[in-house]
Amino acid sequence: MLMKQGRRVLIIHADRDKLDSVVNGTDGFFPKLAERALRDGIQTRVVRAESKVAAMMSAPGLRNVHITMGDAPRYVPDALHVALGPVSGFWYLDEVGVKANSSIRFNQFAPERIEKEPAEYFFNGVTGWMLSHNVSPIRQPARVDGGLDRARATIFCQEIERHTHRAHFLTTEEMIRTVAEHERERLIYLKPHPAQSKPMRRDIIAVAQDYPNVMVTDASVHDLAAAADIVVTQNSGAGFEALMQKKTVVTCAKSDYWQATLTARTATELREAMDYGRASMKGFPYEKFLYWFLHRHLLEVAKDNFADRAWERIADKVFL
Repeated sequence: MLMKQGRRVLIIHADRDKLDSVVNGTDGFFPKLAERALRDGIQTRVVRAESKVAAMMSAPGLRNVHITMGDAPRYVPDALHVALGPVSGFWYLDEVGVKANSSIRFNQFAPERIEKEPAEYFFNGVTGWMLSHNVSPIRQPARVDGGLDRARATIFCQEIERHTHRAHFLTTEEMIRTVAEHERERLIYLKPHPAQSKPMRRDIIAVAQDYPNVMVTDASVHDLAAAADIVVTQNSGAGFEALMQKKTVVTCAKSDYWQATLTARTATELREAMDYGRASMKGFPYEKFLYWFLHRHLLEVAKDNFADRAWERIADKVFL
């Protein structure tokens, strides 16, 4: 049981572009969390991150409970971090951060400790739904009947160089040029992020134009992963989604799913991964990894025990 704290409030810190979804409950996460908090007599309030109200509610001595949305880690007492996970319906709720900043990045994956049957059941259920219905955290174009032409690699881009705290080992340009110059004969797909800034998209297209076999495309991440021998990214969620198809993935940045990828810190390591990656990842237990990552570390909002699991994490961090 949680210790009851008089007039303690659960504060949701959301950036301006996420305020509406939190307030309206369209994400599904916060309404259930607020309902569970109320069972312990704790009200929920949503504030704009970094606002004066947020600062006031965070004043020392109030001992409110803070849930922060966003990638940047903030090591504050009485606070956890929340974000949508790399697969739709699964959420981070982490005391360190989310995505590449989450505590999962520091954990070791031990497949021998995971039972095969529940892992396979979970994997087949999740991947079957996501792939057959073309579901992704970001809306994708319709899948192509018969699939795309086969490719040597698919590169998923993002805007990681803009982050305040450096997480990438290779820049987007270094990643593209290394793959393209190492494989000049076979097709390479290059997908900008759906939210790619116009300047970054122009830069990506300019680099791709130097290589006749590189095709810039906005096709579905699921089609692009299916068509490729190998998937290359920095730490995009699209790389994680490729694991649902048991693809060899190379990550060129700090990542919380590195345990299921080959990490390339240099151009040489990326070339080696291109040459030997599929052989080195042969037999990797993708079913157990997705079960370990999604089921054990993230929270599935559709499950009946979602709110209790979320509240237990908050209790462990804040109340006990």
